Amino acid sequence: MGIVSVTLDAKKARGKNITKTVKVFSNDPANPEFQLSIKGTILEILETRPLSLRLQGLAGADLAGSFTFTAGSPLDVEIVEMRSLGTLLDIGEMKEVTAGREWNLSLSARASRRPALVKEKLYIDVITSDGEERTLEFLVQLDHRARIVLQPKKNVKFLDKETTKLLETGEPIEKSILVTGGDSTVEFEVTGVKLDAKISNAFQTRIEVISPRKSYRIWITLSEYQSKPTVLGKMTIETTDAVRNSISVWVMGQFRQARKKTSR
Repeated sequence: MGIVSVTLDAKKARGKNITKTVKVFSNDPANPEFQLSIKGTILEILETRPLSLRLQGLAGADLAGSFTFTAGSPLDVEIVEMRSLGTLLDIGEMKEVTAGREWNLSLSARASRRPALVKEKLYIDVITSDGEERTLEFLVQLDHRARIVLQPKKNVKFLDKETTKLLETGEPIEKSILVTGGDSTVEFEVTGVKLDAKISNAFQTRIEVISPRKSYRIWITLSEYQSKPTVLGKMTIETTDAVRNSISVWVMGQFRQARKKTSR
């Protein structure tokens, strides 16, 4: 008979409900190794609603939001001080809703000229009802969005692993880009898609309306295997937005070529 002691570092654990597996080795010839499944619950001193602290809006405009903090354990909490080490986040008043248990906090950030996603840390010093002084750390995302957003943001790539399947099966390969407004106030239409001359013979495009004046999907189709190792060019999405009426992304295709026989 023996005792196994396990310690969990809650600072490094992610999630509220934790499940870990521990392997135990012994000198028992019949059962020299077995696994223990350990489950536990991590109680946060303060929990947030929504779970992610995120200020979001169009680039060029100030960001603002309100968040609810609640005590996540039986311990009552006294808010002592709030601060941010950066200069981008403005911390408003923390209003107590229920003594020691619930608060509302207003956060804001100054406008950014360009689209950017910036992260700031919010520190809250508290005293809990067990007499302990603690400093809690929260990550705040400042999302200054473009008027029109592409998802995914990356360029469109048809890699050789994918194009080889086209050679084998003959079935066309499709990829897509979702085009949406940066926030709910932006309305626009996608009016067309143009391909550079370098890729116009290799790819075909079509526009799917997801939600009129709000969301569109651009489909890029590769139907035929190409005779060049690499095909690369720009695809331009045209819109009715007065600020961002065209958006360009690179489209690339890789095509593995048969090796040429050389005479000796």
